[in-house]
Amino acid sequence: MWISRTAVLLPALLAAACGLTEPSGPHGEAKAQLAQARRQWVAQGLSDYTYVFSRSCFCVFEYREPVTITVRGGNIVSVVTVANGSPRDSSTYQTIEGLFDDIQQAIDEDAATIRAEYDATRGYPKSAYIDIDQRIADEEISFEAKSLTPLR
Repeated sequence: MWISRTAVLLPALLAAACGLTEPSGPHGEAKAQLAQARRQWVAQGLSDYTYVFSRSCFCVFEYREPVTITVRGGNIVSVVTVANGSPRDSSTYQTIEGLFDDIQQAIDEDAATIRAEYDATRGYPKSAYIDIDQRIADEEISFEAKSLTPLR
């Protein structure tokens, strides 16, 4: 009996001692996925890249239409529509790091629903759906980030 308890407890104790415990709480899985994906993204060392971004929300079309975001040195330098290259105000868009922060904020604020999918190769958030409060209509938001291309 002692051996079987040890076999069960020892891995958990070692994981806890090494700081490898899974995040817990209402969004434990989302926290763990976010942390792992963020580590993977940081390991890429990308500060210059482009990606295509679109969001879905109860908002005007200009806020939802797909755009290409160009980031240099970790800062957005341009945002243009995919459809015709028209410039957009960059202040309403995020770098990849900002997308991670948006997901973290939803976790911190204990959103009712958080679903995120991360790129298997680079770790960046490919999509997310966030419903802050199920009792409130039309405050849900989702986004898609794709076609990330490193710049030289």
